Amino acid sequence: MSTHAPMALEQNVAETVAALARTLYPHDALADAVYARVPAKLDEAAREDAAQAKTINDGAAALDGRGDQRFVDRSAEQQLADAKAIAGSDFFELVRSTAVVEIYSDPQTWAAFGYEGPSFAKGGYIDRGFNDLDWLPDPEQEA
Repeated sequence: MSTHAPMALEQNVAETVAALARTLYPHDALADAVYARVPAKLDEAAREDAAQAKTINDGAAALDGRGDQRFVDRSAEQQLADAKAIAGSDFFELVRSTAVVEIYSDPQTWAAFGYEGPSFAKGGYIDRGFNDLDWLPDPEQEA
C-alpha cells in the first residue's frame, strides 16, 4: 500500500506545467527536478481545490491546443511565443507565481548560482565573508 496521495494532475499536464515554468524562468544550469517542483506544488493545490484543478487542467489543455504538437515538444522559441500569448490568464499567473517561489527557494538552484543559502544557522554573514568582495574593484579613497 502506498503512503503517497495519488496525483491530481495527469502526467501530460504536469509535464506541460514544468515546461512552462522552464520557459518562464530558463536556466540551463538547473536540473529538470527543480522545475518538477512546480507541478508537484500545483498538484497539492489541485487536490485541495477543484477550482484550482480545473484552472490547471484547462490551462494546460489550452496551451497544448495552441499548436500541432504538445507544448513540451515545441521549440523553445515557439514555447516562449505561446507563453507570451497566454500571459495574464489565470493559468499563466498560477504557474508563474508558483514557479518563482518553487524554483528560487530550491537548494539545487542556490548551488547552481553560488548562493550558500540562509546564513542564520551558520552564524550570520558578518563572520562568513560578508566583506569579501574580491570580485569588485577597490573603492576610491577620499582625499
